[in-house]
Amino acid sequence: MRFPVLIIVAFALTFSIAVLPLPMGAQPAKPKSLAFFGRVESVDSEKKIITVKHGKIAGYIDSGTDFSVDEAGVLNQLRPADNIRATVYPNDLTLHQIHVVYRSAGDKTSKK
Repeated sequence: MRFPVLIIVAFALTFSIAVLPLPMGAQPAKPKSLAFFGRVESVDSEKKIITVKHGKIAGYIDSGTDFSVDEAGVLNQLRPADNIRATVYPNDLTLHQIHVVYRSAGDKTSKK
């Protein structure tokens, strides 16, 4: 007689845990952002893509490649040879929050 009671109790506990709602306002965790530093090799404003040479970034790709940008307006500010910093996310080839950290003084096309 004890065995059927244990099965019923186990079933009741399992069922009650399975139907408990998630906490109010619970959202899936955001992916971890990564700091990105690199040198602009080329800018293609028409395709909205920049090619950036960069070193290995743990949890991200290993070498330079083409990236899309989250803000199209930044393409007008970038020049080949600019050193940039940005934010990236794993499994995403989009650069976010791009900032030029160094532009050579000999760049006649730089905007001030």
